[in-house]
This record gives sequence, structure tokens and C-alpha cells, in this order.
Amino acid sequence: MRHPIIVVKGAVLFLLLFLAMSAPQACAQNQTPANVGPVAGVWTDPATGLTWTKADNGSDVNWNQASTYCSNLRLGEFSDWRLPTIDELQAIYDPGIDIHGYWPNGTEATWHVKGNLKPSGLHWSSTLKNAKEAWYFSFWNGNRYSYSLGNYSLFRALCVRR
Repeated sequence: MRHPIIVVKGAVLFLLLFLAMSAPQACAQNQTPANVGPVAGVWTDPATGLTWTKADNGSDVNWNQASTYCSNLRLGEFSDWRLPTIDELQAIYDPGIDIHGYWPNGTEATWHVKGNLKPSGLHWSSTLKNAKEAWYFSFWNGNRYSYSLGNYSLFRALCVRR
């Protein structure tokens, strides 16, 4: 009578050890555990490993407000969002992709950006040109420009995390 109980206990112990040993391997290999799905509202660039918000903040902000917006963002289980560098913004520009949208004034626009992201204006970067200006990027034409940190008209915050 004791023999079947020992076998069952052994099988349960084996199963528990197997599951405990498998979980860290999945995490170490950057696999999503079975009970956790993809985070809604984000896209991870397979070329860089950076995770982007699918949409920008949606309203006019100056450079300080954009930076604060990203650093305060809580999306999914993540709280380490930041304003991207100008090079990071340019890296997701793709002239072969057309995303139809609108400028803030309602004029139609075609954005050229990977990940099916939804821009709604020009995007501040964390890269400063000097003490009074920062670089921003246009997914409309693929150019980078600099402008006064205090300007807010048409400027948005698109956030990123590693």
C-alpha cells in the first residue's frame, strides 16, 4: 500500500522541480511566461530591442513637458520610460511604410514609421543641441531639426524604454 503513495509523491515532487527549473530558463531566454501576454500599446523593435509606445502623448508639449511625460509614464508593468535620443527616433523611420494620420490642425498626413506607431506631430528627442535647443524628428519627411526648448506647437512625446 505504501508503494503507490511514494510513486505519486515522487511524481509530484518531480513535476514541481521540473516547473521550478523551467521558469528561470524561459526568463533567461527572453521568453514570455505562458500566463503573461504582450503589453497592449507598445511595440518592440526587433532590430534594436527598444520598446516604444504605440502612440505619442497626443497633445502639444514643450521639451520639459515631453521629458516629464515619458519619465512619469506607467504603461503595462513598466515605469522606466524616457524620451528617446534623436538617433533612436531616426532608427524607426522607414520611407517605405505609409501610416495615414492627421496633423494637429486636421490636415491629412502620411507618416513613415516602423511598428505601426501612430504619430500625431513632430517628436522631441532627449538630445540637446545646446542649452536652449533640442533636436526633434519628423516621421513625415525623415528629417531632424532643432528648436527652442520652450516651443510646444505641434511637438509630441513618443516614449521608449530598453
